[in-house]
Amino acid sequence: MHTIMNPGIKKFIMRTLVAALPLLLLVGIYVVRDPFHVVHPVASTEHGDSVVAGNNAGVIAVQTYLAHNCERRYDSFIFGSSMSQNYKAAYWQPYIDKNASILHFDASGESLDGIINKMRFLNEHGSTIKNALIIIEEEMLHRPPHENEILYVQHPATSGASRWFHFHTLFFNAFRNLDMVKEVLQGTNDVVSDNVIKNGDVPNRIEPINENYYHHIDSLIEHDPSKFFTPQRLAGRQHAMLPFHNEPAINEVVEAKLRTIKEFLVKNKTKYIILVPPCNVKPQLKPQDLWVMRAIFGQEHVHDFSGAEGYVGNELFYYDKSAHLTSAQCKVLLDSAYKEQHTASLHNPYYRLK
Repeated sequence: MHTIMNPGIKKFIMRTLVAALPLLLLVGIYVVRDPFHVVHPVASTEHGDSVVAGNNAGVIAVQTYLAHNCERRYDSFIFGSSMSQNYKAAYWQPYIDKNASILHFDASGESLDGIINKMRFLNEHGSTIKNALIIIEEEMLHRPPHENEILYVQHPATSGASRWFHFHTLFFNAFRNLDMVKEVLQGTNDVVSDNVIKNGDVPNRIEPINENYYHHIDSLIEHDPSKFFTPQRLAGRQHAMLPFHNEPAINEVVEAKLRTIKEFLVKNKTKYIILVPPCNVKPQLKPQDLWVMRAIFGQEHVHDFSGAEGYVGNELFYYDKSAHLTSAQCKVLLDSAYKEQHTASLHNPYYRLK
């Protein structure tokens, strides 16, 4: 016996399908064109110079690892935010095993949680962290994970499988901007990298090690810095000092995260240094926080340059108003961290060693 569908139900289903067609079409475009480079596995040629500049750096780092680890067997990692990208692998290589396989494993706006998740991810995928260069700027100690912004959300492979739906919902909702859809269909959109491209500050890239660099800009800075540090460029750097935190950054929660990082380093028998870089728009690391970090990781492992003389207010040491150090200055600090003995008393009236 055949049941005749109620005409009202049939009409409801048809209208629902018609109403859903635009959404289904958008989903199809999102999946096929993959404007954010988060749907399909990445081939080595996909992250060209212009594409990488405007996408989620943490996602690209994970994709690079997954694409190349079987061949390269990474064992040495540079962790940190975008502040870590200009510490070139070639600068670090002389201080570690000459056969070490290096990967920049960074993320924009990286947090301590992000570093912990990446270390866990590496171990779960069979990689031993033989060497580590960890760049922790003062602001990172205050920074929570940015899980609701497309430039900063962690790759679900590091943040947890249950985050896949949230991850793609976030990117798809950003994609639904009609202007962006039009540009993607016309092939003229590099998503959020567009402003970077227009400014001409697009990084070059060494794909297998996930390293971005600025060949043209570095050449100008080395041979004719006045052509890069023009009055117009410098005038555009109207800095506003980031909020000054009166209290030390390291409370019980932050301390627990630092200790978790230390546990991974001990577990992997990692040779490592932690470098706190200078910044002309961020406050110096507080003495109490430095003491705690050295108490946790060991005095010989933590090198604080946050208050280094000559760096605060010196615009010629930075690429941009976001205070990314030039690669030349990163090399200076890295050399200093390895060659010099930075000593400081661990006596601390604010902190009881545990």
